[in-house]
Amino acid sequence: MNMYEMILSYLDQTGPASIPSICQQINSDPQFMKERDKPVKQTHIKSVITRKRDLFYVHNDIVSLLPDRNIVSLTANVDKCGGPWLRVKVDFIHNNFIFFEMNLDPSQHLEYKPVAPGSTEEFKREIYRLNIWDWQAIYEKQGIVLDGTSWSICLETRSKIFKSEGLQCFPKGWAEFCRALTKLTGKDYTT
Repeated sequence: MNMYEMILSYLDQTGPASIPSICQQINSDPQFMKERDKPVKQTHIKSVITRKRDLFYVHNDIVSLLPDRNIVSLTANVDKCGGPWLRVKVDFIHNNFIFFEMNLDPSQHLEYKPVAPGSTEEFKREIYRLNIWDWQAIYEKQGIVLDGTSWSICLETRSKIFKSEGLQCFPKGWAEFCRALTKLTGKDYTT
């Protein structure tokens, strides 16, 4: 886990925190410290926060997530032409998700196979890596598309809603996003 992900995780659990408390928390994580030779210093924490100004806000030495980067929920719809329609709604406040699949093709016999759900926290870290809030509103190919995959994403943060959609045209990072959805739900989202 990257340093900024450790900071995000801590702020998710505690809310706004001082740099010394963040440093203390990171240094008390046995798994993180196992990978390092020496403890993290406060200057290192400050450096990470300074580099990630698009995520963090500092006021009176208290660090918090920017409201428009503080993720609340994500809803994703993927409709493969001739295939199933998949929908997942992830609630990051309660750390759970709801997955729905609908297939109108009577020739496909769907079997329910229970899977162990993935981690909403791990999925959230992937959303931060992909910067979904930077995705365009619409992705379309020029010309007529008769089949293909249509998709939509609605990412809700504390202060803003980011929406993106497309038809057989995808943003950079789409394959990684689909792999993260597959890992979370156990259902193949690859297009």
